Amino acid sequence: MSRKFLRVAKVGGSLFDFVHLPVALRSWLDGQPGVNVLIGGGGPFADAVRRANEVFTLGESNSHWLAIEAMQVSAELLRALLPEARLVQSLDDARRQLASGAVVVLNPAAALKSSDCMLPHHWDVTSDSIAAYLASKLQADELVLFKSTLLPANTTRLQAAEAKLVDGHFVHAAARLPTVRWVNLRGTPVTERPF
Repeated sequence: MSRKFLRVAKVGGSLFDFVHLPVALRSWLDGQPGVNVLIGGGGPFADAVRRANEVFTLGESNSHWLAIEAMQVSAELLRALLPEARLVQSLDDARRQLASGAVVVLNPAAALKSSDCMLPHHWDVTSDSIAAYLASKLQADELVLFKSTLLPANTTRLQAAEAKLVDGHFVHAAARLPTVRWVNLRGTPVTERPF
């Protein structure tokens, strides 16, 4: 039996105030082949950790893990917005659910703690790099970054990192992925670019 095309899609935290997010996300996913693992970005939840670090000097490693824990809220939010999706806590659970063809929402906090995570523990590693890392671990065929803005034409990953469109570690985290797409989900129409 042949393996289904596997996509990991990171839903940027900037989309969590987009009233059309559930409809736009379903519409886009329905038009794609294969199976999907969704990862919610840190968004306002990770921003709260960033502000707490500025006030209390929590340290990079503590802040890193707290921000990842905050992504659990994003996972729960995605699950609430897409009730048909299945929330999973590990890469093995994701693989099992994908075999049934379900849309999977992965809690990165649990998944990273249960794996031999090799990501650096600092603010240059955000949900973009976490999604790329987990896509690599799942041997995904592609990574999709759902964002709230258009990626300028001919922008390289390094240029995107320098412009703070993705985090500083993303170039390394995504280096072995076969395909990365940037999708401006707020666009009318929705636009995408290979990245």
